[in-house]
Amino acid sequence: MIKTPPQGLTLSQLVIDVDKNWMRRRIKNIGAPPADKDALARGLVDIYSCDYGLNWADLGVITAEYIQCMAYLGNGIVLLGTWDYIWRSTDFGLNWTDIDVSALLGGEYVECIAYLGSGIVTFGDSDGAIFRSTDYGLTWTDVGPVGSGFPHYAMAYLGNGIVVCGDADGHVFRSTNFGLTWADLGEIASLSIDTMAYLGDGVVILGGDGQHIFKSIDYGANWADDYAVDINIYSLAYLGNDTVLIGTLRNIFRSTDGGDTWTDLGEISADSILAIAYLGNGVVVCGDASRHIFRSTNYGVNWTDLGVISTDTIRCMAYLNNGIVLLGDDDHHVWRSTSAFQIWR
Repeated sequence: MIKTPPQGLTLSQLVIDVDKNWMRRRIKNIGAPPADKDALARGLVDIYSCDYGLNWADLGVITAEYIQCMAYLGNGIVLLGTWDYIWRSTDFGLNWTDIDVSALLGGEYVECIAYLGSGIVTFGDSDGAIFRSTDYGLTWTDVGPVGSGFPHYAMAYLGNGIVVCGDADGHVFRSTNFGLTWADLGEIASLSIDTMAYLGDGVVILGGDGQHIFKSIDYGANWADDYAVDINIYSLAYLGNDTVLIGTLRNIFRSTDGGDTWTDLGEISADSILAIAYLGNGVVVCGDASRHIFRSTNYGVNWTDLGVISTDTIRCMAYLNNGIVLLGDDDHHVWRSTSAFQIWR
């Protein structure tokens, strides 16, 4: 498959993403035009293989506090949230600039971030306020308190200007104007709402400390108690085709019917699975409180423990593109998945 080179690479003439261990393979038929195949034979072509979460590089200490959340805005722009600051990268997470929002936050954590498109971003903080940017996270305005002062832990954009947010008191809040104003839908869950996932076509699910999955099929306007998992739910990821994963204490649960029923896949980790990211083509990675990364290549059915990757609890992940994944940990580090490169001359 001929693809555009990843950001920051200058590759000659042709790039082929083989997505496998190609180091010892002869490439015979790559489906390229004859001229390009001739270029390959003459050694004028550079080839890369994206490993989609197999290898990780430590970018070092980025922030001064725990990294709570991440969001990818497209075009290489990534935001992460911590105490009193938003950090921003414009080169797919390689370098970061701090955006001081301490005057707005006043000593609170950025707990969740959602990208709404066209440069509009919203985040919720640990004091129950919501903030909004219209310039890809460069500047921010305080929308005001939303709720009764409980932390906002989860947020999801559903399209058409509709955003939903969940707090530590089990309430769901909904905006229909790109986060400018919010309506309190009341107490949906009995305890904290910690994670959300949008499945498309108006379907959104949420989970948290109440150990139940709640589901809306009308863009978050109404909610039903859909399923009892009977264990705290820390993370959610939608993989497409009605397939959803839940991260809990040690176990992964999997649904293939849009969250109506769930199968316990058993103990994957020895600790809480706090972050899950879907990378496409059936590849999923998750991180836990014991610093391990786990990886699946068959839509979450089976998992491989890649071992201890980070220096502290892995709290959040974001998939960018071209096999690039970021994670943030409690030791203030950002880690980045790397691609294996072979230069053919």
